[in-house]
Amino acid sequence: MPEKIHFSILTCLVLLAGLSACAPDQTEPVVELTPELPGAATTPAVLHTPTPLPGLLPLDIFSAGSAFCLPETERSSFDLNCSQDTLTVTQAADRLKIDGLLTRGAQVEAGQFNLEVDTLSLASGEVKTDQNAYGFYFVDQDGVYKAVRVQCQYFNFETWSLEVEPQIQTQLRPAYSPFIKPAGQVNHWRLACSPEYCDLYANEELVGRSTNGINAPVNTVGIFTSTAWDELFGQVDFSALDVHNQDERMPVFEPYELSDSLRSESGTFSQIGLSGAFSDYQDDGFHFSPVIAFGYYGAKAGAALENVQVSAKVRMQIEPDKPGSQYGGLICRSSKEGMYMAVIGVDGTYTIYRDTPQKPFTLLAERKSDAILPGLVENELRLVCSGNTIDFYINGQQVEALTDTRYNLNYGRAGIYTKAGGEPNEDAIVFSDLSIKEIK
Repeated sequence: MPEKIHFSILTCLVLLAGLSACAPDQTEPVVELTPELPGAATTPAVLHTPTPLPGLLPLDIFSAGSAFCLPETERSSFDLNCSQDTLTVTQAADRLKIDGLLTRGAQVEAGQFNLEVDTLSLASGEVKTDQNAYGFYFVDQDGVYKAVRVQCQYFNFETWSLEVEPQIQTQLRPAYSPFIKPAGQVNHWRLACSPEYCDLYANEELVGRSTNGINAPVNTVGIFTSTAWDELFGQVDFSALDVHNQDERMPVFEPYELSDSLRSESGTFSQIGLSGAFSDYQDDGFHFSPVIAFGYYGAKAGAALENVQVSAKVRMQIEPDKPGSQYGGLICRSSKEGMYMAVIGVDGTYTIYRDTPQKPFTLLAERKSDAILPGLVENELRLVCSGNTIDFYINGQQVEALTDTRYNLNYGRAGIYTKAGGEPNEDAIVFSDLSIKEIK
């Protein structure tokens, strides 16, 4: 592929507003799952090569005097400095109370690319949480900007419009990943884009995939920082930037899949954060139930995806003629903006919720169903979230098909969800045979 390199620098006084500051979020329960560890059956994440290949960018891209290291314009929200092969962005001392965006890009010719870079985010000393926003972007020959924005341990895929001023045209929901290290620790990023997918890796783990890939050959790849007028930007360091377009450096773009019987510790669930729930692996499955009466508990696994199918077997005591509020079920598209939940209750009913910060636990469907087997038996549940449709299956029978566009919950992670009864019991809800599959 021919190599063509020159540099473009863009500084704007308008933020592409995306993620808010990383305060605790109601829609992200305390339990986070850890997929793709030894023992769990997952799709291979990265295809490595033993020897370095020549990249599309000069090795001294962050050296003083390079195009990436030119000082910022007057009235910019940022100051920029390059030293020891590291580009450092900080908040300008005389910053105005306006949104700000800084970009540094290199022009290349590529039908696919693999960008890798190390970042270190340091929060402003005047705030308790890291409000820094930064990320990576590319531009195709049609002038379409696509980006990945990172803030704290959340990330977001976006498409930008630059007709008048930078604005987000489309975006997926901000998704959390336990593989993104918090402020003060170095993260190694890999953004790999093909015509079909854009995959984001944090510290060599696949954390998210967008199906909005490269529509036309790419002519610019770069990095950016942004800040909202009412947020304080601390410092972000970029180092070891590398961009390749060789097939040998691209990851495996196969439909994502995670499966675990949940009958023994396999790494799918990290034990960090499980103190609020009974959690024990036994021969019959994962005993997982809140320790607080009528409390809720959720656990998520795998990469954030747009279209997904999640399934598991749930064993609990079902008594259709006896009132009760305890339930167990499945989650899809869990993000900072909300999630969908489909559960079965001890009273023989199933319920589907849309849970968002604006309207928590919005009831979308609730019915008695003969598809739910009574007694202390396993019921196999399957939740399919594809496009605007939400389908729920119980023991192979489709019991609900919904269309929902409110709040545009189009992205996130999948997992399991439980609610305790009046007397929490460690054997009350048992999950087994968890499966998470991407739908193409």
